[in-house]
Amino acid sequence: MNQSQEIKHFPQEFDQAVDLIQKSHRILLVSHRRPDGDTLGASIALAMALDQMGKNPILACIDDIPKRLRFLPWSDRFITSFNMDEYDLIIISDAGASHMTGFHERYPEFLSKKVPILNIDHHASNELFGTVNIVDPKTSSASMITWKLIQRLPVKVNRDMALAIMTGIYNDTGGMMHANTTQDTFAIAAELMEQGIKIEEIVKPLFRDATLSQLRLWGFILENLRLNDQGVVSSVVTQDDIEEIDAYSGDTGGIVDLMNTVEGARFTMLLTEDNDYVKGSLRTQRDDVNVSDIAGQFGGGGHPKASGFRVHGQLEKKIVWKIVPKNA
Repeated sequence: MNQSQEIKHFPQEFDQAVDLIQKSHRILLVSHRRPDGDTLGASIALAMALDQMGKNPILACIDDIPKRLRFLPWSDRFITSFNMDEYDLIIISDAGASHMTGFHERYPEFLSKKVPILNIDHHASNELFGTVNIVDPKTSSASMITWKLIQRLPVKVNRDMALAIMTGIYNDTGGMMHANTTQDTFAIAAELMEQGIKIEEIVKPLFRDATLSQLRLWGFILENLRLNDQGVVSSVVTQDDIEEIDAYSGDTGGIVDLMNTVEGARFTMLLTEDNDYVKGSLRTQRDDVNVSDIAGQFGGGGHPKASGFRVHGQLEKKIVWKIVPKNA
């Protein structure tokens, strides 16, 4: 196997992960709620590798797979419920906090480590909740970490695995445009391209396909965009707004990055009602602002320039007026 990408970091953790996998016979691979290309790409590619090893992998996600990501191979194999007693290893990919899978609410013992957990992630906010933790905030995606793990397994890399990993990389680097895109990112992308994948297979569904309702929702969010005197760009969309437009909460994906292009903004925040919860998405282009710290105040986290949170509650509109001097 081509292993030009030498694993220089976390050698002990990678060895421990391989050992866990080798000793296991039925493995559950879990993606976080409201799944994106990285959590799905990492889980799917690793599941394919484990299938070659005869490990009976099962893919799980508490939410449905978004339509735009159903081009991924094996995306139709995800289950939404399971019996924990049937598994001897759980692998969780791209969960920046232990609660992000949502399964702990359904299965109280999910995070108890009664079943060993392999935690693969790249968020600085990760709580190291696994039995073994491969968490590298300097890596642009969980899929990149998964690729390096797969290279240590006795498997043959194929085109579908490469497509899944590349989808994760493209998702979390914004198509290789975000600041987290590194030399290592391009080197791994080059290796993946050798498997015969075509980049348009990923770019079109991720960045160039949109429904009419999604574009109408984006228009509503942009129409309500505000920039306050502290340099914060914000917008809000309620459940009623989403239903009136005949959209769904997942249609907000990507709009916060467009909001983040406002000139002179310190950071950007989008608040979205999602049933009984409020989701906050934060972005910044500045080096002196860490939106992960802001998200952390609400129990969330992520990266310094891209983070989020999810809290129980609803949005309530409040209008504030102030008197200012009138110019002569």
